[in-house]
Amino acid sequence: MLNWLFKPSPSPSKPRYAIGLMSGTSLDGLDACLVRETLDGSRIEVVQSQASEFPRSIREELACIIQTGQASLSDLVRLETEYTDVVLQQCLQLIQMSPEPISVIGFHGQTLWHDPEVGSTLQIGFAERLAEQTGLRVAHQFRRGDMARGGQGAPLAPLFHETHFSRETENVAVLNLGGIANISLLIPGQPTRGWDIGPANTLADLWHQKHRQQPFDQNGEYASSGLVNQDLLDELLSDPYFAKTPPKSTGREYFSQAWLDKALECVSPLDPADVQATLNHLTAEQVDNALPEDIDILVVCGGGVHNTHLMDLIDETVDPLVVTSDAFAVDPDYVEAACFGWLGLQCLDHRPLDTQHITGSKTPGVIGSITRPVTG
Repeated sequence: MLNWLFKPSPSPSKPRYAIGLMSGTSLDGLDACLVRETLDGSRIEVVQSQASEFPRSIREELACIIQTGQASLSDLVRLETEYTDVVLQQCLQLIQMSPEPISVIGFHGQTLWHDPEVGSTLQIGFAERLAEQTGLRVAHQFRRGDMARGGQGAPLAPLFHETHFSRETENVAVLNLGGIANISLLIPGQPTRGWDIGPANTLADLWHQKHRQQPFDQNGEYASSGLVNQDLLDELLSDPYFAKTPPKSTGREYFSQAWLDKALECVSPLDPADVQATLNHLTAEQVDNALPEDIDILVVCGGGVHNTHLMDLIDETVDPLVVTSDAFAVDPDYVEAACFGWLGLQCLDHRPLDTQHITGSKTPGVIGSITRPVTG
């Protein structure tokens, strides 16, 4: 039940600007964008966008912590400081580019561990330092409030997808191909639904790094040189997560190298290229299984759109028209960053959002917390 605690701010008299920041399960770097809210507050437009790769030391340390679940407190503090350095530089550059004052920074942080079964999640990112050194309000800790209300904490992107990609007369699905793939179902007259469907880039990147010493499979070329192995695909798809009914969320800590190795032990030895091909087929199968028959358009975003082999597989496997988010005026690489710029504005307005059909939260509520600079 909503009460006096939820008093959204009145609509602004002119468009507001926000910065959105996202670093996800691919661990490849930070995506940042400057967004402008339309006057009626119904949509946002991306004004500027930029990405920065993490230094190799940060990327490798993040991967190690997520894979092992272990780190010393001193290492965590140091890593958070180094990570926030990257974030701060991006923010300062976008502040210089903004034609108007910025209302808020929407800062997801870097997930180190996400465990809906336990009911908690951990993201690093020094929001207080970001607020002080930019002089701006920072919305952060988006997942934890949802989990406190009984939700999965993720995905939160379907809330944004609904505002930007929904159509009055067509059934739309939005697929984000990040480290983990998540999907949103935007069907007129029905509540928006969304969930994590399983691994996308994370396992493919790990395998490619291991066997080709490169962080990702450019255009899916290595995968396209291999053949799908049905025994391995069946073994991977037998994991209970795929049969679990939404709401559900997952992460790199579950779909890990150890998870893949365990499946490989159950089949005959394979050529590495065949494993790479099979991982792409795994993602395509997940997408097809998640889509209702009445979907008209599948909008794809995230880093996976650059994997030509994977995109061709999805196009061949599913029935709806497949387009990238460019068709809706958002660069596929920056949909999630734009999402957190939008979520930052909702948090700033103290506007309750309903995730009951997405994460399974018991009630609507404000997503995120606001940290203000001392001088703000």
